[in-house]
Amino acid sequence: MFLLLFFGACTKDKAGIDQTGGLHGPPSDLGEPFLYGSNMGYYSGWSDQQLAELLIGNREKDIAGAGVNSLRPAMYDHFVQKWGYDIRLGAFKTYQRLGGEKHTIFLNGPADAHREQTRYCNSIQSKTFANLYEPIWSSPGKVNTDNYYANYVYHVVKTYGPYVKYWEVWNEPDYTHNWRATQSWTQSDPDPCDLPNFAAPIQSYVRMLRITYEIVKHLDEDGMVCVGGLGYPSFLDAILRNTDNPSGGGVNADYPKKGGEWFDCLSYHVYPMYYLGSNHNSDAAAASVVNHKNDFQAVLDHYAYDGKTHPKKAFIVTESNIPRKALNGYIGGDEVQRNFLIKAAIRAQKAGISGLYIYSGAENRPLSQATDPYQVMGFYQKLASGPYNATITPGGIAWRTVSTLLRTRQYDPAATARLQLPPTVDGGAFYAADDNDYIYVLWAKTSGASETASVQYSFPASLNIKTATQFNWESKQTSVAGTIPLSGSPVFIKP
Repeated sequence: MFLLLFFGACTKDKAGIDQTGGLHGPPSDLGEPFLYGSNMGYYSGWSDQQLAELLIGNREKDIAGAGVNSLRPAMYDHFVQKWGYDIRLGAFKTYQRLGGEKHTIFLNGPADAHREQTRYCNSIQSKTFANLYEPIWSSPGKVNTDNYYANYVYHVVKTYGPYVKYWEVWNEPDYTHNWRATQSWTQSDPDPCDLPNFAAPIQSYVRMLRITYEIVKHLDEDGMVCVGGLGYPSFLDAILRNTDNPSGGGVNADYPKKGGEWFDCLSYHVYPMYYLGSNHNSDAAAASVVNHKNDFQAVLDHYAYDGKTHPKKAFIVTESNIPRKALNGYIGGDEVQRNFLIKAAIRAQKAGISGLYIYSGAENRPLSQATDPYQVMGFYQKLASGPYNATITPGGIAWRTVSTLLRTRQYDPAATARLQLPPTVDGGAFYAADDNDYIYVLWAKTSGASETASVQYSFPASLNIKTATQFNWESKQTSVAGTIPLSGSPVFIKP
């Protein structure tokens, strides 16, 4: 049984002096609202539309959903070659009707007839497309059907462009079993043998970026081309220093631009459990999401994609989560996961990340049977054979709460600074232009391997906040006034 969430509007003075925390006019240049995303996946007995109802919600069926407002499905070449390019058009129309928007599609998976036959090392056949170096266009505006990847991208973008904002080129092209090799990628190009998901030269990847960029900008000037789910800043370095020239990636008349010219957005994946050491707490996990962004930005800065010489790149995170069960020495548990999901969304917005897509929609094992962390990262417990018998997890409830309360709001750094948060408290101020008011998200920072933390916080007198409504991670409401006790679990405070 699902319950819809409704949040009552508070009476406010539209002049905004008291109710907006001392604001003398609306803030400006806050950017677009954040995307609270989810990966899709396949679940036996469930259609994509039915899964979307679980994730986004459907008021007509009293399905509250998990707060998701943007989805990340795959659109494999081998799939559309078999079923047709418009096979998922009805599904995307359903996503739009439910309230989903600005989706991300990753472009991947050539059909056997379109797959490159070259073996760039003895053990692995290339995973990418044949005929990448055929001309992209046969004539102005007409795609060359002999370039299999270009033809595939053209038809996917033409079909789904009205529903999609982010076009990821490949999924985890830098995935490797050889971590040591990643340490040399800033000096030497990745060996295709160390790239089991791609198994081709870096120049082929840059070629795919170029093809995607030319086609997306031709069909949809607002579409964003993204490097696809990177894990290693050193792979980004290799992209930025190479052109798509198959002879070593050098610049010439045919290959005039290096990789950074062929994408708008950097998509990356981060699973915090690998980076925490003994700090098994939600604040450290959320910080790792931002730390990864900073590591990628440092590489972009090195190549002058810093907003001065060249435009800055947008950022999205298209896979992240921690498990709700501690396994194999990694962080895990219901409490730490739900705290992480809220904190990661807040920290990501503070860092200028445009969206966060959680892995995954539903778990693939019952919690008691899980032996691998990835088996218990879903918004829902393992799904039964058919709709709509599903049990949302605490993490799913937390994501629904943060999204429902903040999805139309924008992070305001100036208003956050006015909170005068002590070093033991984290959070932010989120502004709603329609209502001309704020919600403040606050929590006591956790440390070590504990979610237990306690801080007493009072709003500065200059904000003139005397009473407020507080929502916890389940959206349960209480009234607060004066000094507010904060714990490691974030709360949402609306004056």
